[in-house]
Amino acid sequence: MKLFKFFESEEKEALIVVSFARLLFIGLIVFEILNVAKILRFNTQFTWLGLVITSVFVFTLLEIVAAKYRKIKGHYLHWSIWVIAVIALWLDASGDFFHLYGKISWWDQVVHYGVSAIMAFTLLAVINAFWIDKFKYSLLLKEGRFKLSLYLAAASTISLGALYEIEEYLEDVLFHTNRLGAGTDTANDLTMNTLGVLTTVSLVIVYYLITHKRKMID
Repeated sequence: MKLFKFFESEEKEALIVVSFARLLFIGLIVFEILNVAKILRFNTQFTWLGLVITSVFVFTLLEIVAAKYRKIKGHYLHWSIWVIAVIALWLDASGDFFHLYGKISWWDQVVHYGVSAIMAFTLLAVINAFWIDKFKYSLLLKEGRFKLSLYLAAASTISLGALYEIEEYLEDVLFHTNRLGAGTDTANDLTMNTLGVLTTVSLVIVYYLITHKRKMID
């Protein structure tokens, strides 16, 4: 009985963290939409519309993944994934809102690099979570499945980064904004995205080589 109470308490604490992350998501989206509608008139370095599209896309995707995971596995997606995702969004929005992309020359590179590295690991964790009974930060036991999950996480992260650049381009074309910046900005962003992914892939492979012979413990 005590063991069941422990797990129940742990799940309740996790749900509190997830609920707080959801509130941060919703609060950010509402704030951005109010600025798009010009009800609020805060200035941003680029566009509020771009921030809304990014926030809504990430939040919707995460909700779909969480619902699917809950349906298949019978328990909730790990709280850390929600926290990582909302932190990444707030970093991007803060850089735009506080004009950090213009004030700090390396801010854009750091955000693209860091968010891509975190996203690659998060997607790896999500893929693994769908393949095993309970969420673990341990890697998959079978080498073939490990390689496939790592490849899917890396490819998905790079693809999402490319979609983000396409969204910036379309926004500039349709609304005559300047999201793309200088001529080398897109290439720079994609390069930093790829370097972030490669960093995560390298660290995960090293971890796997060191620990893959150990038994997985629940």
